[in-house]
Amino acid sequence: MIASGSQSSMPSNSRSSSRSRASSVPQWCGCGCRPVLRWSTTEANPNKPFFGCPNYNVNGKRWCGLFVWADIGEEDLRGRVMSTVDGDQVRVDLAWRIGKIEAEVRTQKMYILGLALFVVFVVGFMLVVKTSR
Repeated sequence: MIASGSQSSMPSNSRSSSRSRASSVPQWCGCGCRPVLRWSTTEANPNKPFFGCPNYNVNGKRWCGLFVWADIGEEDLRGRVMSTVDGDQVRVDLAWRIGKIEAEVRTQKMYILGLALFVVFVVGFMLVVKTSR
């Protein structure tokens, strides 16, 4: 309660409290993506910030149902959005895309291997049929 002590500890307290509130927002949603910050457009909660699944209202994508009200101060939200957009979100998106492409490459390799085995089998069968005549 000393003025100089509370002033010096106040920023660290506000940071730790915003971290504890922010930690209630999961790092990943059920779709494997990072939650995004949006603002409500309903009459009951006009312009109230919330974190949700990035696949909500996106054609062709499944929504996992993630929805968490953001009860952090507006300035903290802006800082969180900028850091997410600039750094973490880019890394997460790239890692997810790389994983998806690697899985696709593995699948294509299996198709090529299967096709090669089929060609070898057909050529071998044709040689056996030709030599038996």
